[in-house]
Amino acid sequence: MDRSLWSDPLVIDASRKFVCVRLATYEDAVEGKLLEGIYSSRSGQLENTVFVMLAPDGKTRLSRSGRSPRMVFGGAAGWEGTVLALEMEHLAKSHPPPKKPESSTGPALPVAKDVRRAVNIAACDRLPLVISGGLDDEQLQSLAAIGWTETYIGRFCWASTSEPSQLKAVGIDKPSSGIWVVQPDNFGLQVEVIAKLPADADRDSIRKALDRALETQRPAQKSTRTHVRQGKRLGKNWESEIPVSDPGTPPPGRGSQGRPPADRTRP
Repeated sequence: MDRSLWSDPLVIDASRKFVCVRLATYEDAVEGKLLEGIYSSRSGQLENTVFVMLAPDGKTRLSRSGRSPRMVFGGAAGWEGTVLALEMEHLAKSHPPPKKPESSTGPALPVAKDVRRAVNIAACDRLPLVISGGLDDEQLQSLAAIGWTETYIGRFCWASTSEPSQLKAVGIDKPSSGIWVVQPDNFGLQVEVIAKLPADADRDSIRKALDRALETQRPAQKSTRTHVRQGKRLGKNWESEIPVSDPGTPPPGRGSQGRPPADRTRP
């Protein structure tokens, strides 16, 4: 669902009027409790996917809650993005945000909780991943300025760390300060390095590396059944921070990496 819906150009355009929050579901106990309060199905347990639209106060609900935008707003197959974008535009007009002084630095990158989870999210979204390691504030702001340009919005996942061990854990043998442009493996556990840039790389060099990554981008669709069967055969597993309680999700240890925590959870 992610590539087809959240990378829909209409949804991307409408999302600029919102603060889009992607919570971690089974990867954060506090956020899990919050999501339980937003939506629970007949099972009464926290489910893998949760969706709701909130007012600028972050509390008042502007829509029903459900497992997905389609569950909340409807929309025939192939038209979910259009329906969601129209609903977002309507709500944005009805609930304008309070005016605040403009930031001199611009928005920060939408980084995941850590590199491990970022790799898993990128694998689920079928998107390349950009990892910044040991960058200072100015360098991070420069990278963010590129990431928020029209060419790259919605087309990459992002991570940032100052711990070399996080890079080693996903298969980067010689971690150092800099910018790593990578492609996650099918199971979101390891990465293939597409480009490595120094921390002070100029913007033109960064753009060239990002363009190269987009040329290697994987197909948007993959078969869940085939993916799970392959995971069982290869013994690929994912350990989440809190137990997976979604009745439709195979628990870890059954041969696939448990359904990734933040892959489709988007309040």
